[in-house]
Amino acid sequence: MQKATASKIMGRYLTDTAFRGSINIYQGMTVNFFYVVFHVIAGIRYASEWFISMAVYYLVLGILRLYLIYSYRHRSPELESRCYRRTAWMLFLLNIPMGGMIVLMVRTNSGFSYPGYIIYLSAFYTFYTMVIAVLNLVKFRKLGSPILSAAKVLNFIAAMMSILGLQTAMISRFSENGEAYRKMMNTITGGFVYGIVIVIAITMLLHSKKSQKKVESIE
Repeated sequence: MQKATASKIMGRYLTDTAFRGSINIYQGMTVNFFYVVFHVIAGIRYASEWFISMAVYYLVLGILRLYLIYSYRHRSPELESRCYRRTAWMLFLLNIPMGGMIVLMVRTNSGFSYPGYIIYLSAFYTFYTMVIAVLNLVKFRKLGSPILSAAKVLNFIAAMMSILGLQTAMISRFSENGEAYRKMMNTITGGFVYGIVIVIAITMLLHSKKSQKKVESIE
């Protein structure tokens, strides 16, 4: 830890929450675009609607993060507020590929599967990322940067989709309740995730409007 903090960049990453949040946007964007390429290749190779729908989902998620990076590099109070509001509107766009994935999960038994004990490691990591995503929502909200808050919202949405994907793997691996049970559970959880994203987008728009009125009243 002493050697790490001795490095200027690493030391700042460990001690500066805002800087760490901005770096995490770059990391998320890089992973998203890597997933896009991977799923496009897999979708073409196996003629799979599931892989193509995942590629579209990660593409929209990556574009959203790319927009946040651009806005953060040129940030100003006015631009941050506008970026936060536009991100909220773009969540409705993100819901389109998410909805497609959910429909495929329900109708065609698409989803994830993990061999051996990897499913337990995946479950642990998925729940870990969900807990971290929730904690970061609160932490970065208090930080006062709308762009970093929006980035953590995207992380939370991605974590919810991971929970949904894990459910498909758990049902496929352990459930003996048949096709009707699988469809019911994927419909319930998928509908819940889809609805939560809409609620988040509306909440962000209302918060943005409230913040804008507060600024206008001060001026």
